[in-house]
Amino acid sequence: MTQAAAQPANRFARIFKWLMLFCVLVWVWGFALVMAWPWHKGGDWLPEFPLVVTCAPDKLCILPYGELAKARAEGRLQAVQPPLESGEAAYQQINVTWDNSKGLIETTASAWNFQITVRYRIENDQPVMVQYREISIKLFFYALAGALFSTIGLFLRQLRN
Repeated sequence: MTQAAAQPANRFARIFKWLMLFCVLVWVWGFALVMAWPWHKGGDWLPEFPLVVTCAPDKLCILPYGELAKARAEGRLQAVQPPLESGEAAYQQINVTWDNSKGLIETTASAWNFQITVRYRIENDQPVMVQYREISIKLFFYALAGALFSTIGLFLRQLRN
């Protein structure tokens, strides 16, 4: 009776071990792919991309790129430069982070299913895009596939030994 009771528990322990290994491999593949995801030079601004700017009177606000000219004409926009060196803010349902270093401003707009990072500089009070990187949900699917193939490979290697 104890052998019969031990077998399902032992089988569950083996399945659980492989499931946890798969989860760790999804994280490792995802992290590796995010670090290796390519940057693109230049390009056109998305009109709805949120930029951190200084609005009148010296306060932080987030405006979509397409609305900068309208905000400037209405007198709401004081400067395209962010008022703080770095920070984080929310805009609608998007998390916006920025960092101003080495003459470049790096702004990241992210939600649960995408992340767009833009590096830009300011020339003549206008943002000029230098590089951008767009990471979508397909990266997660690539990480799942990589983890699945890695787990299968490790399992087959264990069977061979």
